[in-house]
Amino acid sequence: MKLIGAFLLLLSALALRQALLRRQGEGIAAGEELCRALDRLHQGIYRLRRPLPELVARCREEAVLTASFWRAVEAGLQARRPFEAVWEAALALLPEPYGTLMAPAALALTAGEREDLLHLTREEVYRAVQEGRRQQGERGRLVTALCLSGALLVIVVLL
Repeated sequence: MKLIGAFLLLLSALALRQALLRRQGEGIAAGEELCRALDRLHQGIYRLRRPLPELVARCREEAVLTASFWRAVEAGLQARRPFEAVWEAALALLPEPYGTLMAPAALALTAGEREDLLHLTREEVYRAVQEGRRQQGERGRLVTALCLSGALLVIVVLL
């Protein structure tokens, strides 16, 4: 019976570890979505010359974790509000640091000659994703060690 209890404690520690790491993984996945969307915007605006509302709608359709951001931008465009204000309000829906990093893209999307700014914004988001991956690896090891050592301590105390 003690072995079953010990086994259950270890399983719960591993489940806690997964829950803690899943949250950080969602932030990284949101950053990857934003990189893909910025690539789509860059291609659509500067190569294919597609209208911004059409491109934002495509970004919204393909997004999962950042869909609320693209929905807010799309709604603002449909309401014919100033794009910079719409973009600024929608940035609050993004997880950090992406909200801050995406702010300069508003200028690149409205001023036709700011292709470099859109590219730099994408690079900054990409760097943040890479940094998040590095931190996730470090935190993964730390969280695993803490969860398992905590579970083992409880097991030793109970036995």
